[in-house]
Amino acid sequence: MKSLSALYDWLGADQPATGGSHRTEPPDYHLRSLPGEEIHLYVKNIDNTKLIRLVDKKDWATSISVTGAALVCSLVVSAMVGPSCYGMLANRRMEYLREERGRLQSQMLELRVQEARRLNPQHVEEWAGTGFVTPTADQVLYSPPSKEAFASLGVPSKEDR
Repeated sequence: MKSLSALYDWLGADQPATGGSHRTEPPDYHLRSLPGEEIHLYVKNIDNTKLIRLVDKKDWATSISVTGAALVCSLVVSAMVGPSCYGMLANRRMEYLREERGRLQSQMLELRVQEARRLNPQHVEEWAGTGFVTPTADQVLYSPPSKEAFASLGVPSKEDR
């Protein structure tokens, strides 16, 4: 397909439109010349190696002042937004700690229930297993009471004398 007309003929599949006849020669799709079409542009290379750059101090001062103003504005915005962001982070941390506290409290309650089940005197036989034999009255040894357990009537003991 070397031209647009060949593409149109191919798309039409050489079938004439209704009421038309089959073409024997391809149509001419060339456009007429546009006015001013013969004008050509000439581009000349310019050598700028001998030019000296002039420094504009006013432009330099303006750019420094704009940069400083942008820095100050960004610091002011950061100072205004910073506390609210810190407050949001602190609230999130507090909520996390509340959830953890609730979880730990429920875990502590579960552990207390398990401890109470295990310390129940009805379960002594489970703890002891088959080797536990209830001691007789002769086999029980009672320890003497400590010094703090004695009631004092104001009479000094032998040790206090």
